[in-house]
Amino acid sequence: MLEESARVIACEAGFAIVETQVQAACSGCQAQAGCTTSALAGLFKRRHNRLKVLNPIQAAPGQGVIIGLPEQSLVSISLVAYLLPLWSMLLGAIGLQEAGAYWLWRGGELASIIGGLSGLAIGLLLLRRFSCRHAYDPSYQAVILRRAPGYQIG
Repeated sequence: MLEESARVIACEAGFAIVETQVQAACSGCQAQAGCTTSALAGLFKRRHNRLKVLNPIQAAPGQGVIIGLPEQSLVSISLVAYLLPLWSMLLGAIGLQEAGAYWLWRGGELASIIGGLSGLAIGLLLLRRFSCRHAYDPSYQAVILRRAPGYQIG
């Protein structure tokens, strides 16, 4: 289970809106003081992130909590979100190029571009369908695990 500290902002029907503090991956690096990547991350990052999570412990607004997400859910969501549009784009590009060659239409790169864009659009629509279907599936939802009494959000 991946865990993160958060503060409850609002509550609604079994869910809570929580705010987490965004931290750059390089915050623990020893070379942070002289690194331009760290300086750029400090300029462009959002300081807080709001999420809608399950609230089984009935946490109240203003309380510090620990939220969690199963590792398997994160891996599944990441694979679907990145690979589905990519694979559909590649299949669309290859498919339309081969179909054009079969029907003696020598579109060349244009057929691949049109097929790739069409495949990408289909992949994004499938991703949206997956997202809507699993929006309230508890196995894909972050959940409040416990209270964190000393948590202060910056």
